[in-house]
Amino acid sequence: MNIVLVGNPNAGKTTLFNSLTCSNFRTGNFHGVTCDVAKKEVRRGDKSFVYVDVPGLYSFKPYTMEEATAIEEIRRADVIVNVVDGLTLKNSLSLTRAMIATGKPVILYVTKLNALSRRGGFLNAEKLAAHLGVLVFVSHPKDLKNALECGAILPVKKEKIPLNEAYFGGNLKISPIDRLFYNRFFAVFVFIVAMLSTFFFAFHSAMPGAKLKGFLDELLCVRLCGEIIKNLKSEVIISLIAEGIFGGAAGVVTFLPQLVILYLSLAVLDESGIMSALSFSTDGLFEKVSLSGRAAFSLVSGFGCTSAAILTTRGYSSLAAQKKTVAVLPFIPCGAKTPVFLTFLAPLFENPFLPISFLYFFGTATAVVASAFLGGRGEGLLFEVAPIIPPQIKAVAIKLSFQLKGFIMKVAGVVFVFCILSWALSHYSFEFKFTEPDESMLAVASRLLVPLFRPLGFDDWRIAYAALCGFVAKENVSAAYLILMPNDFVLSGGAALSFCVFILFSPACVSALTASAKELGLKFTLKCVAVQLLIAFVAGYAFHFCYEKIFGF
Repeated sequence: MNIVLVGNPNAGKTTLFNSLTCSNFRTGNFHGVTCDVAKKEVRRGDKSFVYVDVPGLYSFKPYTMEEATAIEEIRRADVIVNVVDGLTLKNSLSLTRAMIATGKPVILYVTKLNALSRRGGFLNAEKLAAHLGVLVFVSHPKDLKNALECGAILPVKKEKIPLNEAYFGGNLKISPIDRLFYNRFFAVFVFIVAMLSTFFFAFHSAMPGAKLKGFLDELLCVRLCGEIIKNLKSEVIISLIAEGIFGGAAGVVTFLPQLVILYLSLAVLDESGIMSALSFSTDGLFEKVSLSGRAAFSLVSGFGCTSAAILTTRGYSSLAAQKKTVAVLPFIPCGAKTPVFLTFLAPLFENPFLPISFLYFFGTATAVVASAFLGGRGEGLLFEVAPIIPPQIKAVAIKLSFQLKGFIMKVAGVVFVFCILSWALSHYSFEFKFTEPDESMLAVASRLLVPLFRPLGFDDWRIAYAALCGFVAKENVSAAYLILMPNDFVLSGGAALSFCVFILFSPACVSALTASAKELGLKFTLKCVAVQLLIAFVAGYAFHFCYEKIFGF
């Protein structure tokens, strides 16, 4: 049985889907979180039930690409579960009646009833069911699941009951807090303050992020590593464990506390509705660069993961706007670039908070400016602004754990394997003899790249190799540096900053390129990679040239 969850954006479809299927798909208190169809099969005895979560829509006349996808799934549905926001139920009924008109079994599931009650409204499920002629659920998702899977979906006789006897929306006035955030400048101001505060707590040497990073570094890379290798005899095994495993993979893990603070801040912005207000208030700005306020979602999502941010562009009504956003998203520093910035800047700055904050905002500004240069036509913004609410602790915790799980899995998988390979290639010659890194097969091959990076201020094959590794995963840049460079090695200020500028503008990792190719084609993606790589080198060269002219070193 195909059970499709349908409703307006931000009605709570994905939250219900997660409850029905024990899944962990992304949620958020803003319009258009779900940009793709999610399916999960659940078996009950000898019966199979396929739950389908689709992007939000307002009618059967699609306005965006994602709405067209939702309508295709509705046509294949055996049962439609219409998820309705209790705060905006009247606005949702036109879609509900259109689904009833299809002749398919429809069930209404109403969310946010506590919020409706708080503002003086009410909903009588029995009268609403009689008014519409469909079954209405206002209880726990488990009750809906049992009804669907046990076949307890009974027909409801339609009666002439006025809607106002079944539902009252309560006080519909905009709250003072919502009104404040709908101001053109306030939401932008709050976002900037929130991100600066995040960077301060994560990167300032006296704050929890840096303190915990240092604690993990001491615990993993010094004490635990020392305990493991102290009784070992083999030089090869000691080198593999100390340099390849603990120096590389474990060294990347030590950035976890700072990433926790970054991801936590983004989750709070999502769940509180501030992202929705930011999108609304920046619509005018993005119109000037032929986008809409919806681009704010994609760009801010890029702070977490470029690949995930690319998927948010599916909701755009214009293919040209989608292409522009995907093209400039790599300029937004994702969470994976944070360890790189810290690796190169922490040895130079007692408090790397300011230079890293600069890189984040500089990358964001560059993405917006680049979009303006790309030109093209804009797109309209069909948008329902979410209310500003205190973020739910459970929702924030689920979102944070998902992000951290992804980071840890990447380190335990891609980064770990990369570290082992990098260690082997940097310690064996072409004759497969254990040797010093400068005489290894990796050194011989990587020296071919050095001329490209010399204008950035360094002449070391190891850093050139580290830069190349970022195409697989940006965490690999830090891992390669930690494996190959001596502990007391520090780049000059100009070289370190120029390298960070290069990484800031360099193309995204393989997963993001795969997402881009899937959405917009391989040819478009390769063209973007070539342009982004050119911009990265030119920006890095220019920054180093200016730095030398100003500071003389």
